Amino acid sequence: MLPGFIKQVEKPFYQYRYSVCTLITRKQEYMEMLDTFIKSGFSEDICEYLIIDNTETNQMDAYQGINSFLQRAKGEYIIICHQDILLIENESNIQNLDKRIAEMDVLAPNWAILGNAGAAARLYDRLAIKIAYPNGFIDLKGNLPQQVCSIDENFMLVKSSANLSLSSNIGGYHLYGLDICTVAAVLGYKAYVIDFLLIHKSMGNIVDGTFDKALITTKKKYVAFMKGRYVNTTIAKFYVSGSKIRNILFNTRVFRRIIKTAEEIKTRLQGG
Repeated sequence: MLPGFIKQVEKPFYQYRYSVCTLITRKQEYMEMLDTFIKSGFSEDICEYLIIDNTETNQMDAYQGINSFLQRAKGEYIIICHQDILLIENESNIQNLDKRIAEMDVLAPNWAILGNAGAAARLYDRLAIKIAYPNGFIDLKGNLPQQVCSIDENFMLVKSSANLSLSSNIGGYHLYGLDICTVAAVLGYKAYVIDFLLIHKSMGNIVDGTFDKALITTKKKYVAFMKGRYVNTTIAKFYVSGSKIRNILFNTRVFRRIIKTAEEIKTRLQGG
């Protein structure tokens, strides 16, 4: 027999159906949002509500805060949303969200992120959106559900079992919808925009210096991460890139010998 202190790992048990997570800066606006969630069926017996209170001081930025949400949430599905959204009882209620999740489980079982707006990984017909605004306008683009490479941050639903997180080396309040979708893709998951209409008070088109800074940081991170490179393990070494020609050429024995020689010369010149 195994020693008594050995524990068997069981399948995850989720205390709630949904965890609704929000960074708040205006409590009154958050309470208005919360009221629509409760009225739409997201009751406290099946949902937990987690906040990071930034009303008085900035305790965490979006990247820090969302990582904390993802680590601490006890729901099977984690909703990360802005405080300025309003659910619509006959549109964005819990029954409709449950229905959309069930549909995605059949259509794409490896989904990890769902949202109401995003961009596909191509330059034509690139946006998928279904969002209402307080003036009555409904922004509708693309055929839903649609796979995307980034999600708008106003409403993101993350599957807990995917064990996602945001990058630790970007920070701020922008582009985390892109970052989490990229992380998910690396892990073998997909992101989709679904038909789940809610009201977003902001048009979401304000771009300032903080966005520009986040864009530069994000570009630098992923340019470095996605560049062609040799990958080393204890028993194998191989080259990977987005180019089929480079993958063939750089993995040949002759080319690898040339690269190795060049690296050895460079190391000697640097005194290594």
